[in-house]
Amino acid sequence: MATFLDITGLEYFSNFFVFLLTWLVVYALLLYTKIVGGNKAIAALIGLFIGLFVLFSPIATGVVSYIAPWFAVVFIFIILATVVLKVFGASSFEIESYGSLKWVAIILIFIVLIVGALSYVREQTVIPGENETGVREYSSTISIIFHPKILGAIFVLVMAVFTIALLAAKTR
Repeated sequence: MATFLDITGLEYFSNFFVFLLTWLVVYALLLYTKIVGGNKAIAALIGLFIGLFVLFSPIATGVVSYIAPWFAVVFIFIILATVVLKVFGASSFEIESYGSLKWVAIILIFIVLIVGALSYVREQTVIPGENETGVREYSSTISIIFHPKILGAIFVLVMAVFTIALLAAKTR
């Protein structure tokens, strides 16, 4: 039974969405960093070509479609965290005063997205001489990263980084 929430038909447009997302992200990054001197036409052409290159590669298309939902979740989390800080009375100056903490969070998010992309590429790549029927103990990167002991260690390290950053900021 089809409902208005049934969006499975959009799966046929996933390559177009990957192309569009890649084009817009590259265009925005080129304009933000002013690598091409702020020229919008050159930035649009470079974004178009990179979007087409991603579209022609099935692995790159798969990586972008695999990472895009996680990117959206991280973006929504950042917006909600900013809203929560504003609700609790933090001013824009106070939010921006934790610049080093913001960069630590951005780098951590970037590393997680890169590891996710690389694990997808590793799962899609067949290495010659690899025994397809044999059981490989550590073949899946996801099984290593999401092991409870590894997640616990990462959580403790992240909490230590945030604690040190906040304590160092208060002593200044």
